Amino acid sequence: MDQPWDRHADAALQAYNWAKVAGSPERAWKEQDQARTLSNASPGELSEWQRWLLDHLKDQQLGFERAIALAEMWAKVAAVQLDAEPGPEDS
Repeated sequence: MDQPWDRHADAALQAYNWAKVAGSPERAWKEQDQARTLSNASPGELSEWQRWLLDHLKDQQLGFERAIALAEMWAKVAAVQLDAEPGPEDS
């Protein structure tokens, strides 16, 4: 089972990436297209960000509002995961 810190880090990364998409949805779509091209030619050369774009940007109608909502949701998940981490007294 994942440790609370791992779940927190993953959720925080999701929040960061969705915020990055919200900053410029058009740029994110352009980068996803570039990642798809690279994936077809040299899949081993994809960065984590490019893999994330290919895995998560699926809705062509996704815009600023939806990306912000997803970033906020993941930020809340990250906060809950961090709060769920047991302290020394719980060990």
